[in-house]
Amino acid sequence: MDSKQQENNKGVRYIPGTKYFVYTMLLILCASLCFGCTSPESETETPTETEEPAETETPTETEQEPVSEAETETPTETPETEAGPGATGEEIQAYVMEENNYKNWELWPGTGELDPGKGPHGDQITIYVSDSALSAIEEKPGVMPENSTVLKEGYNSEGELIAVVVMHKVEGFDPEHNDWFWLEYDAEGEIIAEGKVLSCYNCHARQAVNDYLFTGDIE
Repeated sequence: MDSKQQENNKGVRYIPGTKYFVYTMLLILCASLCFGCTSPESETETPTETEEPAETETPTETEQEPVSEAETETPTETPETEAGPGATGEEIQAYVMEENNYKNWELWPGTGELDPGKGPHGDQITIYVSDSALSAIEEKPGVMPENSTVLKEGYNSEGELIAVVVMHKVEGFDPEHNDWFWLEYDAEGEIIAEGKVLSCYNCHARQAVNDYLFTGDIE
């Protein structure tokens, strides 16, 4: 070594392995730079396929034909047949006076109030008929139906009520005489006769072909 090199090397301490250390560091630095340039592939999750909701079919509107008024009308209920009274004078009297007040009935067609009386019922008479009896008089079936009633008020010459006579049809009561139940009560409501009254049958038997009725024909 010449004198000039020796001067340059003065004060510089040599450390064994320094050269290899420097090389190693350089290699690490280069490697870091290389890895920094290349970005690792990011793992991306594949989105799960979402099932699209099934398309709901919109129901097609059906054209409805207009409903006629006749179709919307509620059918009229047929009224139940009214139960008649039993075969006793008290029940029939209560029926014509209270339950089905005869004063609200029609008069026998062609008659009036206080018409001249004939026979034993009074000097003047007024004859009322129930709805079913009135239908039989108008339609003339020959006999009156069950639960029909004919009621005759008898008055004296001064127009005072003296008695009420009732003919009421009770099915099966007296088939021999067309099932008529006879009832008579006075102006105070006291029953005078009831049921199968012989005097009534004997008188009305002359009109047996007309369902034992005198006032008018029903056939």
